[in-house]
Amino acid sequence: MTRHPDDATPLPTAAPGVQLQPAAYEKLLGALRDSIARLAADEPFERLAVPPVISRATIERAGFAASFPQLLGTVHSYTGSAADWRRLSPLIAESGPWHARQEISDLVLLPAACYPVYATLVGRYLQQPVRYSVEAQCFRQEATAEPGRLRSFRMAELVTAGTAGHCQDWREHWLQRVADWLDGLGLKPSVELADDPFFGGGRKLYQAAQRAQELKFELRVPVADGLPQAIASANIHKDHFGEVFDFTADGATGHTACTAFGLDRIALALLHAHGTRPTDWPEHISAALKGN
Repeated sequence: MTRHPDDATPLPTAAPGVQLQPAAYEKLLGALRDSIARLAADEPFERLAVPPVISRATIERAGFAASFPQLLGTVHSYTGSAADWRRLSPLIAESGPWHARQEISDLVLLPAACYPVYATLVGRYLQQPVRYSVEAQCFRQEATAEPGRLRSFRMAELVTAGTAGHCQDWREHWLQRVADWLDGLGLKPSVELADDPFFGGGRKLYQAAQRAQELKFELRVPVADGLPQAIASANIHKDHFGEVFDFTADGATGHTACTAFGLDRIALALLHAHGTRPTDWPEHISAALKGN
C-alpha cells in the first residue's frame, strides 16, 4: 500500500522506542517549534543549541545518575589500537562480544534538554533572572515501548534561574499558559500533580515531599486510545541546582524552574486527536497552531 505524502504517522524501526519520522511529521514538529517560540516571544529567552550528549560529570553533579540510573544512556568507545581492533573485528561477523573492550567515556546521552543550562551558571551571581530556550534530541532507556514512550525523542524547554519568588511565579504563569495553549490545539489536557521516581531508602518520603510542595505538574493527553501520557510539564526545582552548581540570586542560593514540551508526544497527541494528515485538520486547529 502506498503511503500518502501528507500522512504524518511515524514509522517504527527494528529498535523499540525509536521512530522514523516522515516529512509531514517533521513539518508538524516545525510548526510546534514556531508556536512555542511565539508563546515565549514576550520574555527575553536566550536561545541555546544543545547537542545530544553531555558531560558525564555534569549529569553526576546534577544528581541524575544517582536518581535515574535505569534511564541513563552512556557513551562507550574503543580505546585500543587499530592493530588490536584487527584481532577483534572478526567477532562482529561471528556475533561475538566485540563491544566487551569498549570503555565508558566522559560523555553520556542527554536525558533532558535543560541540564546543559545549569552547568553554564556555575559560580555566577544573578542580579536579574536569566531565561533560556533550548531544544535537544534526548535519550532515555524506557522500560516499555508503548506509543509515545520513546527512547529517542525531541524535547523543547524554557528554563529560568533567579530567586525563589521569581521561579514560583514564573512556573505558575507557564503552567496556565501551556494548559491554555494545548486547549487551543484541541487537546484538552488534564493538569496533574506529579513527582519524579527517585530511588533510595527515602524514595516514598521524597515523593510525598515533592507532592506536598507542588513542585511538578504534568499536562496529560491521550496519545493513543486509552493511553494518556504527560506531553508537557511545569516544574520548580527549588535551590537544588543552585546548590550543586554553586550560583546565587539576590544574596541567596539560586532557584530554578522549567517548562518542558515533549515535542514528539505533542505531535502524537495531535495526530491521535485530529487524524494522521495535518492538511485535513479543522481550520481552527491549524489556525491555532499558526498563531492566527
